[in-house]
Amino acid sequence: MLISGVPVLLFLTAVPAHAAAAPPLNRQFDQTVRPFITQYCISCHSGSSAAAQLDLKSFTSADMVAKDYPHWALVMERLEAKTMPPKPMAPPPAEATQQVISWIGDVRARQIKKFAGDPGLVLARRLSNAEYNYTVRDLTGRDMQITKEFPIDPANTAGFDNSGESLTMSPGLLNKYLQAARGVADHMVLNPGGLEFAPFPMLVETDREKYSIQRIIAFYQRQPADFADYFEAAWRYKYRQALGKPTATLASTASASKVSPKYLPMVWQILGEKDAIGPVAALQKMWQALPAAAENKPDAVRAKCVAMRDFVVKIRTHTAMQFAAPLVKGLPGQSQPLLNWKLRQFALHRRESDPNVLLNEGDLAPAVPEIPKYPGLHQEAAPRWAALSAKARAGDPDLVVPASQRARYQAAFARFASVFPDAFYVTERGRYFPDDSSDKGRLLSAGFHSVLGFFRDDTPLVELILD
Repeated sequence: MLISGVPVLLFLTAVPAHAAAAPPLNRQFDQTVRPFITQYCISCHSGSSAAAQLDLKSFTSADMVAKDYPHWALVMERLEAKTMPPKPMAPPPAEATQQVISWIGDVRARQIKKFAGDPGLVLARRLSNAEYNYTVRDLTGRDMQITKEFPIDPANTAGFDNSGESLTMSPGLLNKYLQAARGVADHMVLNPGGLEFAPFPMLVETDREKYSIQRIIAFYQRQPADFADYFEAAWRYKYRQALGKPTATLASTASASKVSPKYLPMVWQILGEKDAIGPVAALQKMWQALPAAAENKPDAVRAKCVAMRDFVVKIRTHTAMQFAAPLVKGLPGQSQPLLNWKLRQFALHRRESDPNVLLNEGDLAPAVPEIPKYPGLHQEAAPRWAALSAKARAGDPDLVVPASQRARYQAAFARFASVFPDAFYVTERGRYFPDDSSDKGRLLSAGFHSVLGFFRDDTPLVELILD
């Protein structure tokens, strides 16, 4: 019985201690504040005609003061400024005034502790227009800006447009929400794995086709296929010691540079090959001219890597293999089977160099051909492209080789092309392919005239970059 009574005894002794720790605000109000108010304040602040419409006589407890604290904060402010009671009334004793000021401060401190973290009454409300847009974006992955037809959110008296008193729902706005829900649903795409949302409404079959095409194009564009990025990554690997990464490997450098760890070693190898000639030697000369890491010129390094990329693109554009549809009696050049054959040849020879475009030293340069008109319907476009290509590479000194070493230079150009394809992938193909100066917008199309079809041309991307 004695043992079981110990916790009770401890509890009973703890209660007075806790009560003593709390400020006896009501007792202080009765013993200190109310007498002070009665003597110095209620002559002006009481009754129906109280000054400033503040009836201090009506307050009978600390809780009543807490409920109307803004008025008592003003009382404290006036007492601290010694402007109440007003002249010519005699001022109250400084000690008594300070006791009232301290008591009002204690009331505020108690309220702050009591309601810490409590925002007060929070009204249920709808989402603001911005919040609704963000919600749709987070749920669908598409920033549809679905509320662009909604009225502007009104603001409350404090100027906030996300408060419950202002974000109400009218019948007209409810109809807008229903229309917005239909709009979001129109973007939905059903697939074997569930559902996704397209960036545009999916209302007819051609919308589904467009969605699939854009996903493939987006995948292509996400791949690290910029030669300049690989030259810059190779530069970082070359100067890994000076850059504070002595243990870096080609794989870790590729990962840090966000390029392909499969392709970077190929680029690194050709930049360091011995006894190089032709375009490989020219590229190595540009590579060796890059500033050292100790010079601390990152902008200059990037600019020179871009120049190296431009050189590669120029050489590969001028030496790319060209193909024309075979002549078949009874079949026009743009017929589906012949066009498919030509497209397949382009796709299979992206990493090869055309030896026929090289010019021996001392030989007369071929005449620049006139550019023919665009071919008519079903006519082969290869002659026009051949003329355009010949005009573009005319006068390029990098294509002139010693006649006595032509075989070696042809091998150098072939080696160059094996590492640097003329294209990693093709996204657009019109009737005059590979001339894309006209008839644009046929993404992934095979270029047929009246038959819908697509052709995949991304072998270098698969072979060199993708894992």
